[in-house]
Amino acid sequence: MNCRNCNIAINYNYVTDCPQCGSAIEQGDLPKLDPSTGQSDWSHHLANIILVLLTSVAGMVSGAVVLYFSAAVLYIALASPETYPGEHCGRGMAVGMLSILAGGFLGTVGGTAFGLKHSVKEMPRACPVESHVGS
Repeated sequence: MNCRNCNIAINYNYVTDCPQCGSAIEQGDLPKLDPSTGQSDWSHHLANIILVLLTSVAGMVSGAVVLYFSAAVLYIALASPETYPGEHCGRGMAVGMLSILAGGFLGTVGGTAFGLKHSVKEMPRACPVESHVGS
């Protein structure tokens, strides 16, 4: 919008008087916000929090399962465990538990990143309504 006295463009987000001539702006000259756009603010946040929690849990479970079976296949192929119980049994158990923990952690991080990047609802935006007072 422009100043009424000197017709210079003013950014009303930061100043309330004209930097050129110093005249104060009346409240009626400021842009008005449409009051109907900010009513569902809490539903936006709640829907996105639920989405992030669900994607992080799904990522945790799927990451743990995928990494556990991948580690099992690699351990069997590379270590060729023996058929009788021994120290390789403990080593295999350690590899299995570590793969479940690492897969759960990586899946949680990936699921959370996915949930944050793909929101359910877009945040409602307030559109300024031009005021034509005194026209």
